[in-house]
Amino acid sequence: MKILGIDPGIERLGWGIVEKNGSQLARIRSGVKKTSKNQKEDERLWEIFVFLDKLIKKEKPNAVSTEKLFFAKNVKTALVIGEVRGIILAIARKHHLPIKEFAPLGMKMAICGYGRADKRAVANMVKLMLNLPQKELLDDETDALALAIAGTSYPSFP
Repeated sequence: MKILGIDPGIERLGWGIVEKNGSQLARIRSGVKKTSKNQKEDERLWEIFVFLDKLIKKEKPNAVSTEKLFFAKNVKTALVIGEVRGIILAIARKHHLPIKEFAPLGMKMAICGYGRADKRAVANMVKLMLNLPQKELLDDETDALALAIAGTSYPSFP
């Protein structure tokens, strides 16, 4: 089973594909899709749509796992993240992929066994679970891999 984890963001969209075979987890690919602040918002959203469409066609995941927006200090940021989430949900639907959404607390619980774990603890567990090199990944990429890992344990996914 291959899960595409997506950490929604317009400036930096984290993505990671994790494959689960039995109890073994492996990172297939991951990265951060960046868009330019110099572009109009609709152009950036379209760029994300096209990127995810191509990624799904190439990698053929079985499902998508993403983050729920639960709180934002900045209303404008929350609205933009909501728009990116809409693209994620639409692209998953376009490709007939089941989607699981995790609140940050649920994702941390799935990865660390503790919902209040900090970013460093999540990053360390992701590296251990996927046997990654100790090089630092951007938070967005780490979060996407964590979402993909959390998605592999969700019973309704294929």
